[in-house]
Amino acid sequence: MNKIKTKILYAVIAFIVGSGTLSAQVDVNKMAQSGMKFLSVSVGARGVAMGDAFVAIADNAEAMFWNPAGMTRTNKQIDVAIGYNKWIADISHQYIGAVYNAGNIGSFGVQMIYVDYGDLDGTRRSDSDPNGYIETGTFSPSAYVIGLSYAKAISDKFSFGANLKYVRQDLGAGYVSTGTTTEENKLVDNKLGEFALDFGTLYYTGYKDLRLAMSITNMSLEKGFIKESFPLPIALKFGVAMDILKAFDINPIHRFTVAIDGIHQRDYTERIHIGAEYMFDNMVAFRIGYKTNYDEDHFATGLGLRVMDALRVDYAYSPFSRLEAVHRISLGYEL
Repeated sequence: MNKIKTKILYAVIAFIVGSGTLSAQVDVNKMAQSGMKFLSVSVGARGVAMGDAFVAIADNAEAMFWNPAGMTRTNKQIDVAIGYNKWIADISHQYIGAVYNAGNIGSFGVQMIYVDYGDLDGTRRSDSDPNGYIETGTFSPSAYVIGLSYAKAISDKFSFGANLKYVRQDLGAGYVSTGTTTEENKLVDNKLGEFALDFGTLYYTGYKDLRLAMSITNMSLEKGFIKESFPLPIALKFGVAMDILKAFDINPIHRFTVAIDGIHQRDYTERIHIGAEYMFDNMVAFRIGYKTNYDEDHFATGLGLRVMDALRVDYAYSPFSRLEAVHRISLGYEL
């Protein structure tokens, strides 16, 4: 018992020290320092319903989008996940992912995210027009991610994983000034692609199912449109999670998992995500979560249902403060 307590103490100290180091690096004015912000939109209804406190919990194909080390915790040999997110301003955010567990060799995954911004009206400045601008027609921005993933369990307690992904965004064609007046310009295609890397670890402490996790996402070189260059929205996350009921040896038909994540982002100050999930008989789940240091997106809740022990259906609801509420639905299937 003393050895277990010592391990837990070391793990908690490491988590606190890591979070404290991040806090020491905070720049309160660090905003608008990254591009392709669609990469910051969370993927999967289960994790969102828990307030995005999911780095130490993700354990199926959705783990590729949160912490690829969690791929090693899939229940079956093949796990597939798809989801739809009706994001703000009628933006459509969709994803699909699949993981193959090859045993001692490791777990392999493929993933894709697609974002449709809808049809927008284009304009450009014009000195000759009485309104100061003229319409240039409609355009339809979009973005996507395609990637490969790999994870390996070094032992029954420690796993690591990584994603290599290609990120591309198409903001449509636009006019760029080439002279001293607004009439002297040229049409430029605003398309940009970049490779990025994610990395994550997952560690079970040995006490019940207490686990610690870390992930870093969207590591890449800097690129940009026309003149300005920027990095992707890199984020470093630390997470801890545990089924509280296991500490009291309560009937395993009931599970009540609590999770806390600390987030250090390039273009925002530190954030804390807190979430909880109650699951009955591995069939029905109720979830709730809260996030600090956000202007709009604070609270989330949702439900989960497992059908025939293989099909997962998850729903998440995020009531924004001033913007319209966001609904997400995800499906998963194990083979």
